[in-house]
Amino acid sequence: TGARCVSIRAERGADAAWTATVTVAPHTFYRLSGWIKTEKIRGATGALLNIQNMQAVRTRAVAGTSDWTRVETVFRSGDATELEINCLFGGWGESTGQAWYDDVALERTADPANAEPRAVVTIRAGVPAVPYSRLLFGGFIEHFHDQVYGGIFEPGSPRADARGFRTDVIAALKELKLSIVRWPGGCFASGYHWKDGIGKDRRPVFDVVWGVEDPNTFGTDEFVAWCHLVGCEPYICTNAGNGTPEEMRGWVAYCNRPEGGAPARHNVRFFSIGNENWGGHEIGARTPEAWGPLVRESAEKMRAVDPALALVAAATADRGWTLPLLRAAGSLLDYVAIHEYWLPCWGQNLTPDYLTCIMHSEGPETTIARVVGLLEEAGVRGRVKIAFDEWNLRGWHHPGFPRTRAGPSPDPEAAELIRQREKNAIASQYTMADALFSASFLNACLRHAEDVGMANIAPIVNTRGPLHVHRDGIVRRTTFHVLAMYANELEPRAVACEVESGALAHEGRTIPAVDAAATANEARTAWSIALVNRHPSKAATCTLKLRDAPIEGACEAVVLAGDSPDAYNDRDHPDRVAPRRTRLEIAGGAVTLPPHSLAIVKLRAD
Repeated sequence: TGARCVSIRAERGADAAWTATVTVAPHTFYRLSGWIKTEKIRGATGALLNIQNMQAVRTRAVAGTSDWTRVETVFRSGDATELEINCLFGGWGESTGQAWYDDVALERTADPANAEPRAVVTIRAGVPAVPYSRLLFGGFIEHFHDQVYGGIFEPGSPRADARGFRTDVIAALKELKLSIVRWPGGCFASGYHWKDGIGKDRRPVFDVVWGVEDPNTFGTDEFVAWCHLVGCEPYICTNAGNGTPEEMRGWVAYCNRPEGGAPARHNVRFFSIGNENWGGHEIGARTPEAWGPLVRESAEKMRAVDPALALVAAATADRGWTLPLLRAAGSLLDYVAIHEYWLPCWGQNLTPDYLTCIMHSEGPETTIARVVGLLEEAGVRGRVKIAFDEWNLRGWHHPGFPRTRAGPSPDPEAAELIRQREKNAIASQYTMADALFSASFLNACLRHAEDVGMANIAPIVNTRGPLHVHRDGIVRRTTFHVLAMYANELEPRAVACEVESGALAHEGRTIPAVDAAATANEARTAWSIALVNRHPSKAATCTLKLRDAPIEGACEAVVLAGDSPDAYNDRDHPDRVAPRRTRLEIAGGAVTLPPHSLAIVKLRAD
């Protein structure tokens, strides 16, 4: 209620905390929880709870302006007999604004390994709902390995149309109601010159980035035509590597400027300025001081051709990069592009077990909170949104690449490294861990629907994508079904919900065993609640409350669960993991969620 809370306020910036020291039993599990309310918090981490003498123990941060938000974390006390609990403001940096903390509690809890997973999900029906963007259900395609050539585009294939587009791929992607696709890269974009891929006289060009020749038979015209067939918005990433602002301007003009009384050729609304130009792996990497002015110059030239563009620029969750960008060019941008892959498989094809993978599921929430804090600090929150225009659990495997300059020719070592990319196609990697991580990612985006405006799984086809395409057909991986469920089964508005969950522990880390997001129609008569049970082997009892009252009765649901947490789909068993429609009985508000499952529960209310 905030009737007896503590508060911290700073006008010039502070890293401060209310602190209490408590006695605890060693080697015991505890839950640290509380409620935080914020007003115009900018800078650093924001407001959170943490343990001073166990720095790894911290709740998620709350930034910007937020009503009372429940936060919690479960941890093991180790050798400690005393803990310093902080109501932290700022957190490893200075923040401005005000935060309130209430009902802070440290409670002994059962060892998660022995406890039955339980959760209470309370849907705040009285809080205004936020229409979320359909662009959360987007994809990405790059001129990398077999994503374009041999993926979406395969002239001569009996499964392709007259233009070379794989019709089975188009039909499958329509199942996802794919909203937007980003192209041509990725790192490839930083060396790609769009004029090489238009017109009748096209010549192959050696791609320094990925070490192969690109035939340039799939260019701008083909990409936009393919998007129209899929039913999605085309989103073009321009070359801010060895390209120029004038080249970007020319690309916009080619797509969007009417000529000779004829209408515009393509009317592409979404353009990005650059790709990962913060990284030394990228052609034309920039310093923070150089990046903002380049983005501003490019955006001005592009908007001079088409003022209605939606512009995105390469950014990170790092304050030192993104704040200078927003101060220099924020007035011209609609989104900042954030890329994150939680398993760094670039050089080594990591294949950790289910629990190791699923422990990354809270990562998206942390990243979103950090970027929201930067948007708030820059004074652009509400106008500039977050575009997760590359995201996936697993990073792409491409040892020895990308490169910024050409190697020797011939290069047997490079040829062998390129062959290693085939490891991305190993079907057994894409298990229920990938599915439930993806569901957790989308839940985080929905919970932050006012700030996250776009998300593009990377890629959409082949490599780590949800749709595996081979010469003889396609395989819908576990993640495909998650994307399909979210795109087809949710209601159009995100509704605040609170999740109180038991913990899932692995190798000293804990996350909530149950995750959730709630959606409703405008009239609040139809509700779809996405519930994720992350536990690999135990069913979870989840109590659902709507308007603080337990839900009763039977309801429709769509459930995705495998016969094992390591279940996957492949060419021989394409439907081992597939969603099923069912009816669930809710008694006393409680519904049982199968182990390692996603359930979208549909409720009807007068």
